[in-house]
Formats: sequence, structure tokens, C-alpha cells
Amino acid sequence: MTISQPPAAPVQKVGTGAEAKAAPAATEAKASPAVAKATPSPAVAKAPPAPASAPTTAKAAPAVSAAPLTPLEPPKLRLRHRLMLLSFVLVVLMPGIVGMSYLFLRAADQYHSRAAFSVRSESFSGALTTLAAFTQIGQTSAPESAVLYDYIRSQELMQQVDARLDLRHIFNLHPRDVVFSLGDEATTEDMLDYWQRMVRVTLDSNTNILNIEVHAFRPEDAVAISQAVIDNSADLVNQLSAIARDDTMRAASEDLTEAQDRMRDLSSQIRAFRDQNSIIDPAQGVQGQMGVLGALQGQLASALIEKETLLPQASGQNDPRLTVVDRKIAAIRNQIAEERARVREPDGDEQSMSTVIGQYEGLLVDLEFARTAYTAAMAAMEQARAEARRQSRYVAVHINPTLAQESLYPRRWILSGLLFLGLFAGWAVMALAYYNMRDRG
Repeated sequence: MTISQPPAAPVQKVGTGAEAKAAPAATEAKASPAVAKATPSPAVAKAPPAPASAPTTAKAAPAVSAAPLTPLEPPKLRLRHRLMLLSFVLVVLMPGIVGMSYLFLRAADQYHSRAAFSVRSESFSGALTTLAAFTQIGQTSAPESAVLYDYIRSQELMQQVDARLDLRHIFNLHPRDVVFSLGDEATTEDMLDYWQRMVRVTLDSNTNILNIEVHAFRPEDAVAISQAVIDNSADLVNQLSAIARDDTMRAASEDLTEAQDRMRDLSSQIRAFRDQNSIIDPAQGVQGQMGVLGALQGQLASALIEKETLLPQASGQNDPRLTVVDRKIAAIRNQIAEERARVREPDGDEQSMSTVIGQYEGLLVDLEFARTAYTAAMAAMEQARAEARRQSRYVAVHINPTLAQESLYPRRWILSGLLFLGLFAGWAVMALAYYNMRDRG
């Protein structure tokens, strides 16, 4: 295919013929290397220059030369990068692999046993409840479930179960497992901490139900420990019930004795009062005097009527009949005044009748209250005796200790993941701290 080019403008020849011959060669030398690569044939490359008579351009186009592309070198790891990688291996990978290997190769299998129970309280109610409430003797029970929660986690229960089952032997069945075993040289404090990790107890505050989960290296050991915890908890509840019953009996007995003494003292005071005033019942004496006054008032009214009747018939004020009636009226009025004075004012060392009656009524009120308190104390005593003959608090087990058939602990995959996560978090914190100090420095 032939490409036609437009004729170049005539160029004025300057200089000698040799220079004219050299011009086409210089023009070809400045041609683009791409053209040279397009026609790599040696014959074409070594072609003689065009004759001088060939038309040439006045000004050749500038040649475009491309610089050779050098390949990029791979980034080199610096010293700090290598140290970071080495620290990741030393801090995260190696400890994580060692811990994971221990969990899967040396950690002993653990079996669990679950149980659940609660403390039931029966309130005694009967015909004596109202009388017992009068003396404020009631059943104020503490939250027994909270007491048992602390008791199960206590050193006292651990020592009791240890004396019964030999916990040091049970928790050291696999001496190669130094992480999850108790250890032969464990102190009491170490054993208590291990006990709280192997015997887990939770308390539901709404239902007051205690849930325990016991871990051991054999399923039968876990069941035995769970049963021992329940038995000792029941013994503690029985002891607390016995103490409560003894306190109730003692308080009821003291109240009864005090009521008896008070009633006897008031009875003695009433008897001395009657001997001092020579009267059995001041109220009845007053009623007798009121009867005398009533009779005198009646006689006085009759005498006044009689006088009014005699006035029209009398001959004058000196009529003997009027004189007799007037004397009778005066005598009755004097007697009425004496009777009233005897009620209001004492005669000599004697007290007035109103004072005597007030003192006597006060003693009667105290005696009545003492009798009521004595009756209530007797009722409370009988109720305390009735409660002492029955068990008012007891441990109700609604989930007996279960026997495991498969080992679920330790949770190896979960512990391994947590181990790697913790190691990586620690390594990341140290790396960030290093780069922070490096940037600031």
C-alpha cells in the first residue's frame, strides 16, 4: 500500500554540494525510533540517501524519544517491621499455641452435677393467733436462702464436706493437670478459692431458689459433693429452726412469768386497799349512800308537801303542826348535807369517797389489763410449744443432683479463643504504645 504525501515546498540550497547531500541523511537520523522498529529489515536500514534532487521539507518535525521503563523493586522489610513480626510471634502465636496445646493435651476432663432447692417456711395458725398477736410474739424469719448462699461459699461448709469426702483427693486425681487441679501443697485459703470455682451457686432473688453446679473430675464425685452440700444446708436450716424455737419458748416463758407476777401484785394491792378502807367494793358503798340520799330527798319532798298542805289550815306561824313540820324538814336537810359531805370530803384521816372510788377503779383497770396479758401469754406459750413439736422450716429439693454422662468442661475452644484474643489485645496495646513514642520522639 502506497501512501502519497503532499509535495514539499522548494527549499533554497545553501552551501556546497556535500552539505546538501548531508541534509537528507540528518533528517533520516532524526526520525522516530518507532518507524525504525517498524522496518527492521537491514536492507532498508542501510539504504543510500536520497538524491539531492529529491524534494525535502524546509523544517523537520521534532523526534519523540520514550525513556526506557525500569521495573519496580519489591519493598524491603525494615528492622522495626521485623521486630514487630517477631514480637507478634513471641507474644501471641507461641503462648497461644502452648496454651491451646495444654488445653487439648493435658487438661483433664471435668464433669458437672446440677441441683436446685429452696427453704420452705410453714406459718402456724390457729385459735390462739389473735391472742399471740396481742403480745407481739410473731414469726419474723430472716431470708434463709441468702443465709444458705453465703454458707455454701463459706470455709465452714468446705471443711465439713472435706471431712466427709476428702476433697483434696477428689480435686487432685490428675496431678499432671497443674492448672485445673487443686495441688498437693494448697493452703486453706487456696482450697477455699478453688472450692468457690468448682462449686458455683446462684440465688434467684424473685423465687429464693438456690441453684448449685458442682464440677469434679469424676461424675460420681460431683454428685457426692452436691448431695453433701444439700445435706449440710438442711442441717443448718434445722439448727436455725431449733434456735428460733428455743428463743420463742424462752420469750413466751418470760412473758408468762412477768404477767403472772404483775397479776399477783395487783391482786395484793386490791386486797390491801379493801383492808385499809374497810370496804369490799367502794362502788357498792357509793350506791348505798346514793340510795340513802334518794330516800332523804323523798322524805324532804313529802315534808315540804305536808307543810304546804298545813299552811291554809294553820292559825299562824306558831301553829304546833307547822313547828313540827319545820323541824322535820330541817332534820332531813341536815342529814342530806352530811351524806353529801361524806361523799365529797373525808372525815378525819379517812379519804373521801370519790378518791377511794378513783383509786379502786385504777386498780381494777390494771388488774383487768394484767389478766388479759396473762391470758395472751398463756396462749403464746401454748403456741410456742405447738411449734416446737413440728418442723416449721425445711429444705425442699426440687431438682436432685444430676449424674453427667459426658464431659463438658473445661470449654477448650472457648478458652483458646479467649486466650488468643487476650494475647492479641495485649500485643496491640504494646505496638500502639511503641509507635506513639516513636512518632513523638
